[in-house]
Amino acid sequence: MSTELIQFLLILVAVASGWLLGFWYRPKKRRGSPDDNASSYYKGLNYLLSEQAGAAVMTVINELPVNIETLPTHLALGNLMRSKGEVDGAIRIHQNLLSRPSLPKDKLYQVHLELARDYISAGLLDRAERLLRDVVDESAIYRSDALEHLQNIYQSEKEWDQAIAVARLRLPPRRWLKKPATPTAAEKAVECALSHYHCEKAQPLLNSHDIKSASKELQMARGYDSDNVRAYLLSADVAISQNKPQQALDLLQSVIERQPVFACEVLPIFRKAFAGFGNQAAYLDALLRVAEKATSTAFIVECAAVMAERDGANSASAYLYDAAMQRPTLALLSAVLDLPEGERGRSVALVRQLLDQLNVEKPAYRCRHCGFSGQKLHWLCPSCEQWGTIAPIRGIQGD
Repeated sequence: MSTELIQFLLILVAVASGWLLGFWYRPKKRRGSPDDNASSYYKGLNYLLSEQAGAAVMTVINELPVNIETLPTHLALGNLMRSKGEVDGAIRIHQNLLSRPSLPKDKLYQVHLELARDYISAGLLDRAERLLRDVVDESAIYRSDALEHLQNIYQSEKEWDQAIAVARLRLPPRRWLKKPATPTAAEKAVECALSHYHCEKAQPLLNSHDIKSASKELQMARGYDSDNVRAYLLSADVAISQNKPQQALDLLQSVIERQPVFACEVLPIFRKAFAGFGNQAAYLDALLRVAEKATSTAFIVECAAVMAERDGANSASAYLYDAAMQRPTLALLSAVLDLPEGERGRSVALVRQLLDQLNVEKPAYRCRHCGFSGQKLHWLCPSCEQWGTIAPIRGIQGD
């Protein structure tokens, strides 16, 4: 079932529900002529069916009464307009609702929130910000949603101080608790964002060599999210600039322990930190430990380069062969092919063996609709259940 058909069915249900509620719960003095209201519903529905969004909006605004019973229908139509890219129509519907002070206060704040979403979709962020500020100050029900939208606005505008201020409002005051509660998934997402906001503030400070202020921002970044790799890498750079290589290595070790997949990003700073010691043997020993722990191709290749310089090509070749057999990667194959001429015959045999292994493991087919990949051709995609969307992969890794 297509998305547009689902949206149409939803608005159809909303319109029908609104008409029934409006008819049965309308005050008796206005029940005398239900046919006029029914006519406006069906007229607006007919315009939607014929894809005349503007006419549908005008019909609803001019002919559909606004009250607590019909409000869901108005909101559903406005949301549908926005989702279809008819932002002007959505704005007109929601502005029409705000011009009716007879609605309860909590419902008016709901309309404020929807109108702010319209403005965000239209790129009118200053108008959306004013509406959202009102909702935050005056509505406990919709405060959380408004704060989330405000945070996203300041983030898109790179207003990091304002983004930080709003994001902090979304977190509970745990500092007053003797034992902090375990954060929810939503709170963790906010803390992660806060951590990156402080990194964003730290970067220009580092560029201008304001090390003290940058260090303060990075300390706060690590406090909000102890797994933020970016905060640790920047902090390690700061330590190196202060001639504190051991502190830098400790920070990098934290990255390797928490997020070993980022070992390739650690290596350049790791190399700079050890340059301050001038001890090649200690450097190689540290490289080997990280390479074994993180199984990082970047560290393995660096180990081989240091071995070749210190102990000769034979030692480096043996190490590369062993590493490539355990975990073949394209980068390791390239390193093997770079070995001296005397090792070329053995290198070619190893590369052929590993390429055959990679060829067996790589996916051969990919769905053009959802991206599902596998080694077997399915005419019906197991993921998105679309027919005829899976095709052989072409390119450097395909047919």
